[in-house]
Amino acid sequence: MNASPPTRAAAPPIHPASRPAAPVELYVYYRVHADQLKAALAAFEQARQAQPVRLLQRHDNDPVFQTWMEIYGPELPDAADAERRIAAALGAFAQGPRHREAFAAVAGPGAVH
Repeated sequence: MNASPPTRAAAPPIHPASRPAAPVELYVYYRVHADQLKAALAAFEQARQAQPVRLLQRHDNDPVFQTWMEIYGPELPDAADAERRIAAALGAFAQGPRHREAFAAVAGPGAVH
């Protein structure tokens, strides 16, 4: 009698919650009054302590406010601590709330499959 070759069951699909977690990137945005830009930038640089936190400015033509965005990438050893320190330093300059959003890569560099 010929035995059939053993069959392999198909691997069950990986549920997204069971995948290894991709590094989280934190994005924080808020508005700064034009009269306070220089002082706010100095406060940011001092609080950043030369850590790899990026600061971007929205590309628009608002003459009164600039929207700034801080980016805390996955290479930062303690993003939560850095963000707390910078938030404390810039609290007096932020016009309105600081909006915090966290993202993880699903494709491209840094994505975990």
